Amino acid sequence: MSDSKTPVFQCPEHQQAFAKSYAHANSACELITEYGTPPLPNTFALMYAYAAQSDESVVIAVNEMLERGSFSQYEIDQVYNMHLGGSDDAEKREGIGREVEQQLSSVLDLVGTGVENSDQFELALKQIQQAVSNSDSTAPVSAAITRLLSENQRMSEQSHHLIEGLQESKRQIERLQKELETVRNESLRDPLTKIYNRRAFDMRLSAEIDSASKQQSELCLAIADLDHFKRVNDTFGHRVGDEILKIFASVITSNIKGQDLVARYGGEEFAIILPATNLTAATQLIDRIRVQMSERRLVLKGTKTPIGDITASFGLARFSPGMSSADLIEQADKKLYLAKSNGRNRVESGLLDSHAA
Repeated sequence: MSDSKTPVFQCPEHQQAFAKSYAHANSACELITEYGTPPLPNTFALMYAYAAQSDESVVIAVNEMLERGSFSQYEIDQVYNMHLGGSDDAEKREGIGREVEQQLSSVLDLVGTGVENSDQFELALKQIQQAVSNSDSTAPVSAAITRLLSENQRMSEQSHHLIEGLQESKRQIERLQKELETVRNESLRDPLTKIYNRRAFDMRLSAEIDSASKQQSELCLAIADLDHFKRVNDTFGHRVGDEILKIFASVITSNIKGQDLVARYGGEEFAIILPATNLTAATQLIDRIRVQMSERRLVLKGTKTPIGDITASFGLARFSPGMSSADLIEQADKKLYLAKSNGRNRVESGLLDSHAA
């Protein structure tokens, strides 16, 4: 008979998959408990990766922390950001979560099948016992079958308990994955405007440049800057300035669609990535945004004091083969500077007709 703590699988690979995933999760939890670190998503992801020994750099970094005997959440976050964070951290973090969930889901399916087979086996044995019990000469056989039924019942009960335990583990891992996804999304969003931040912009622009290069498709980038925004802050205060930033983000968001992306590039600057969009179409879109923003008549809440015209200038650049992210940004920046120099509230895109108010 097998150990009561070990599930009975017909396939050794399935038993091994369960043992590995469960052991990694248990080891991660034990480390978190032993060192008294908060059970945050970053901590669990780091400790799971360490237990899985899937990344040598993670193992070395965590070993160094463990040798010191104590470490702070700040240190954990630093190691996490260095080895599981950065531009490719999404794949690593999500990969860890997917690995655990997929393995546990697989084990659940297999155990469920095992229980079903066990139930069928029990039914067959009962039928045999009933048939044998009607004969006077088969008492030993009947006793043996009764023993087999008892053992089979015990195995079935163990399997049912195993399923319940695994289902609870799966629920916990799904919850953790949702928390990781929430953390990831928050790390890519600007807290004020709720649009994407500079980090998300850098990641996406790099990906779009790769895609445009491989597929030889169109790609445009616009950088926008609110005109005389410092004067607005100085005159009406930063709270009003923040509201204007949110309004501008909303105007841009309402005009873009599909794979387009808007991000707060920094301060009062915004960046708009326009995949599969040629320069003419991009210029028309950006000018529509410019017009809609300039036509807004903003007033202060309560006093209804007019804030005055709020306009924006835009620099628009088209991707050419061989360009890097820095090259494309530089081109858009140059066009933005030109728009500012030529009177503001305009779009400079390199086309013959420069749009202005």
